[in-house]
Amino acid sequence: MERKDKELRGISNGVIGGYHKWLKSRVQGIAWLKKLEGLNGKEIEVSEESEEVQVLKAELEKTKVAKEKLKVLVTRVRKECDRMKDINMSTVDALE
Repeated sequence: MERKDKELRGISNGVIGGYHKWLKSRVQGIAWLKKLEGLNGKEIEVSEESEEVQVLKAELEKTKVAKEKLKVLVTRVRKECDRMKDINMSTVDALE
């Protein structure tokens, strides 16, 4: 298996040069690929959004705002919980 692997890589341990040439010639025959390459770097025109999409986007924004408010609230509650744990531990230590 090792010998076969060496033969495929060639002496310089690189990819077979003929493969690149073959691949290039195969790709040149594909018509849609050129069209795809022509679109690279250009913006594709997007049709106007429907009312439903606009409503969904507005709802998404409201949800994001609510999520951020909830994060703040959770952080505040965690800090208060940690503070109360510290007080509890201090009280337990003082009582012992």
